[in-house]
Amino acid sequence: MKIASLPGQISLCALCSLWFITSGCVSETRTSTPSSQLVNKSIADPFPAATPAAVVAVTDRIFPAVVRLDVAQERYKEGKRSLERSIGSGVIIDDEGRILTNFHVAGRAAEIYVTLFNKERVPAKVVGDDHWSDLAVVQMDMETVRKKGIQFKSAELGVSHTLLTGQDVMAIGTPFGLARTTTLGIVSNTERTFYPQRQMIDEYETGDFYNWIQMDTPIASGNSGGPLVDMTGKVVGVNTRGIPGQALNFAIPIDAAREVAQKIMADAATDPKGEKKGHVQRSDLGIEFKPLNELESFYNIDINQGVLVNSVDRGGPAAVAGVRTQDILLEMNGQPVNVRFPEELAAARKRIADLPIGTNVAMKLKRGGETIDLTVETQLLEGAVGDEREFKVWGISVRDVTRSYANDNQLDDDDGVVVTTITPGYPAARADLREGDIIRSVNDDEVKDLATLGTLYDASTTKKETRVLIDATRNRGSRSAVMKITY
Repeated sequence: MKIASLPGQISLCALCSLWFITSGCVSETRTSTPSSQLVNKSIADPFPAATPAAVVAVTDRIFPAVVRLDVAQERYKEGKRSLERSIGSGVIIDDEGRILTNFHVAGRAAEIYVTLFNKERVPAKVVGDDHWSDLAVVQMDMETVRKKGIQFKSAELGVSHTLLTGQDVMAIGTPFGLARTTTLGIVSNTERTFYPQRQMIDEYETGDFYNWIQMDTPIASGNSGGPLVDMTGKVVGVNTRGIPGQALNFAIPIDAAREVAQKIMADAATDPKGEKKGHVQRSDLGIEFKPLNELESFYNIDINQGVLVNSVDRGGPAAVAGVRTQDILLEMNGQPVNVRFPEELAAARKRIADLPIGTNVAMKLKRGGETIDLTVETQLLEGAVGDEREFKVWGISVRDVTRSYANDNQLDDDDGVVVTTITPGYPAARADLREGDIIRSVNDDEVKDLATLGTLYDASTTKKETRVLIDATRNRGSRSAVMKITY
């Protein structure tokens, strides 16, 4: 079921007439509107004002689609997997019981329960997630829904590219685990970027491929994942973060959220058993950009032309192809690339991310006084945080070493696994392994990744080996350790 648009609103002219009457003035019939009362109807009509009646009507329409999420997320502490419980919000987006929320609410979830508007509680699972956009899709257990005869409604997704600064919006959610709450405010900025700072969710990168909606609509803890709606009752954003007391609150534009959600669901659907967790696969060239504002004269380049290559990942596709820092990227595949201001960075990054993985990209660059052409092959984008797993007998948890992690930590390659936490008193701790060590081999067998270590661990524990030799890298130096194990 979809949320219908709000019926027509009182026009500004009608409100003016009402003001004249209540002020004791006598109004007269006019055939034309004075210039002082002219209003840009292209703005007034499509974007209804937040009158008390409109706020109540929108609240009545959107509340049934807003849910509370009780989540148990995987965390690793002292070498052990544990569950950390939290509360967030979400919005039902279709009649199949799928819910849109934040990655930081439901990503990495091992257990989810959804509380509906009618106070029915339903188990759910993560369809897929994407930390780059801070989004996740959750699926209600429809068998439970059918068995209990539970009724629910879905919200209608609007568009965010037409939002205007000053437009009235409402944020809906379940702050602090309370019942559904609505707050009212305006859009403060439609293209908020935090450049040069990079936004993170714990250790996960986020927000590289879109700009946020900034609004003064208050958001409290627990509102994350709830909908930001316009005054027609349509979802225009997903609430994600706020700064208490500062009127600085942010939402993910629904145009970006819709695209990500569709890709997550499509990826998950490729598994006929329904066991695959959906993700968004993006391309990467191993470069980072910097806006050219106030640098055009230094690089002797026209305004609104090109973007500065600010860094090149060691061993990445761009580096292999010969791209250098301080190059000016002018074109990709024959299309101009122009980034003068920070707000334009996200679109340039997304152009690369949307390219097919493993394909060639023609790049035209300005280097000094010459123009050069290079061909770069895209690769799969990886974040700094790899998959994680605990190894109970040894008393450690480890993660895959990703290319991004290896580059950030100046490692020679992305082979091995990094120790994330250690259980005090267990074999790894007694052998003086430390967090941040890169395990390269076990009993002289090479460890390429997490899967390899898992195989070696299973074989060792099955044999009940009491001595296990670990070769590791620490601070770019090599060291060996023998773990003494009792069963």
